[in-house]
This record gives sequence, C-alpha cells and structure tokens, in this order.
Amino acid sequence: MATFMADFPPNLGFKAAAGQHYMIIDSFESKNAVESVGTNSRQPGLSTSTKLSSIGLYIPAGSLTTSYTGNYEGKEGAATAARAMAGVSALSLDGIKEAITAAGTALISNAALKADQTTGFFSAQGLTPNNHMALVYKGPNTFRQHTFAFKFFPKNEPESKTVRTIIEEFRFGTLPRMSVSGGTISDSFFKSPRHHTINFYKGGTGVSGRPGQTQNSKLFTIGKSVITNMVVNYDPQTTVSFHPDGSPVAIDMTLTFQEIELQINTKDSTSNGRDALVDAVTQNQSSSQTTSEQSRSEAAALELNATPNPHEG
Repeated sequence: MATFMADFPPNLGFKAAAGQHYMIIDSFESKNAVESVGTNSRQPGLSTSTKLSSIGLYIPAGSLTTSYTGNYEGKEGAATAARAMAGVSALSLDGIKEAITAAGTALISNAALKADQTTGFFSAQGLTPNNHMALVYKGPNTFRQHTFAFKFFPKNEPESKTVRTIIEEFRFGTLPRMSVSGGTISDSFFKSPRHHTINFYKGGTGVSGRPGQTQNSKLFTIGKSVITNMVVNYDPQTTVSFHPDGSPVAIDMTLTFQEIELQINTKDSTSNGRDALVDAVTQNQSSSQTTSEQSRSEAAALELNATPNPHEG
C-alpha cells in the first residue's frame, strides 16, 4: 500500500520572513503494544516502506511543552533499611554493628508506634514515634502526553480537500481495526490503532514538494506514540460558514498523543561532574540491556538514526 502524504499549509516549511519551522507526523501499523510493523530489532528505527501516512503540519502556538515525572513514594522503615544495606554492603565489622543497631532501633520505634496507635500514650506526652520514613523511587510509571491544536482555514476547494483527507487519515490512525463482512463485525478481537512518530524540522527554501528536511535538534524529542484523543470542530468561530462547495471555512483539530516508550537517562551525570542538561532517550519497555556499554551504544545509534525522510525509497 502506498504511503499517504499531505502537507498543510501548501507552502509548509518553505522560506518565510523568519523561516517557518514545521512538524511531520508519520503513522505505522502496530505490531503489538511496543513494536510497529517495519521495526528493525538490530538497529532502532522504522522502514520508510512501511509508513501508512506522512503528514506535514505547521507547529501550533503553545504546543512546544513537555514534562518529565518522577515516581516517588514515602515508605516507613525505608531510611533504616537504606542505612543498614549501606553498612552491610561495605562488609565491615562497623557496618554490621550499625545495621544491627539500626534494626533494633526500628523494632523499638515500630513497637512504640503500634502502642501509640492503640493507646495514644506517646502522643499524650507530646511525643511521636519515629517511623524512619524515606522517599523511595518506585520506577517510571507515567507515559508522557503531548497535545497539538491545529487551526485550518482552507482558501479554496483543493485546500479543503487536503484538510479533509488529513483529518480522515488521523481518524483512521485513532480508531481500532477490525474486519467487517456484509456490515457485520466478523473478527473476535480488535486490532490496535496505528503508532505515530512526531518530529520537528527547520524551515528552509525547499524544493518541489516538501522542503529539504533538517531535524531541529534544539527541541525535545517525542517517543513513538498513539493518539488517545482526537477532537474536530467544524464551526470553531461559533458561526456556521461554508465555501460554495459546502466545505467549512474554518476547522479546528486537536490531537492528544501519548508515548508508548518510557523516557530513560542513559548518561551517567556523575562520571564527569558536569552541571548540564542530560538528554533522555527513549528505551522500549521490551528491550533488554545486558551491559551499560550496550545501552550507550544503542542510545547513540538511536540519536543518529532519526525518523527518515519520507521522500526516500
């Protein structure tokens, strides 16, 4: 199946007064929860031949926002456990003694805490048992979301047709797949919707068709994502208005993407003591890294092999 391609506005990315930057959203058939059809297991990336669509759009104002979340939880006794493990790991006599002492202190505190919960004896004396709380890291559990709100003002019939096909293609990428025969659902299972990649590009003079694609490395990167919400408004100005052929004069489309990959830091910021931003690269949940060197080499390969040019191949 040929790759569907469309850009809006028609002069997307071509030279303007300040140079118009733009984004390209590519879609791929989902293979499973973490892989897309065309994934090369030995070299991260997606084959251009398996793209279902490649849509170029302007970057909406207010959309260049991302977030990073730490998953921490306060846990009773964790401070004692951390100190005990630190002492024992040193395999020293002093460390073992400290661990035993800390464990004894924890037992006393736990007993006091239970007694206070039952009788309120310590609280009445103005004392609160120390439960040795510590904030412990629970591992990543949040997949980032990115929302883009586009406004389309097609000037003529060809532009209206382009906007309609773009909206239709994103609708295809949002809905689940299933075989239908004679108007009856025949499959036993829904098939997952498409996976999407989102990349930002610098504006340029361009050539026929799309401009030369130079990825903007000064912005954050977005991991492979799925569309979790799509909203289309055909009268955003609260005034119903149409072109002579019946096409709406203005259309708003809001897409919310959620990553299916976790953001992982593969660089050791303590090795060189630098006080700078550490780039986070996406690591697929299903990937298994045997050594830190392998992890770093694959991360480097991922950075060098960004989403390929849709015109290649």
